[in-house]
Amino acid sequence: MLRMLSVALYLALVASFSLAANDVKTIEWTDLMPEEDLKMLQEMPEVQHDYSQPSPFDDNYQGDDPAAQQWQQILKSAKVREEFNNTKVRIPGFIVPLEFDAEQNVTSFFLVPYFGACIHVPPPPPNQIIYMHGAKNLKADMIYSPFWISGTLKTETMTHDLGQAAYSMAVDSVEEYTY
Repeated sequence: MLRMLSVALYLALVASFSLAANDVKTIEWTDLMPEEDLKMLQEMPEVQHDYSQPSPFDDNYQGDDPAAQQWQQILKSAKVREEFNNTKVRIPGFIVPLEFDAEQNVTSFFLVPYFGACIHVPPPPPNQIIYMHGAKNLKADMIYSPFWISGTLKTETMTHDLGQAAYSMAVDSVEEYTY
């Protein structure tokens, strides 16, 4: 009887550790930014829309505006939060396709926080882009909708013509985002 109780207790402990190891943490995009980057972003001055002057937020701006220098630093940051390395996460975002299979399914892509990133507007900083690989049955015409993506996040850099990602993720699941 004592032996059966010991075996049952052991199996319960193993099951609880397995469940804990499979927990998926839902995160937001700002969670991926180190504290100093997030603080800099939050302290940015309001953007002025005076088109008669060169914009300090343009890539080719040559002035000495401290806000422009701060903005450029934020846009280029590849600093990561190491505590997310090898962590199971779930994050919402938009898909920027990179590779397709023969049936036109997206197999690798960048996940970004807003629609049109890397295509119509300047890309987010590398620490706000996740390189995704291993997606299944993700049709090319589905890219206009936001998705919840779950998988194992890693702090590794990936560079492509469309941008640079400071994180990568092996995709476990793709779900359409619902409000």
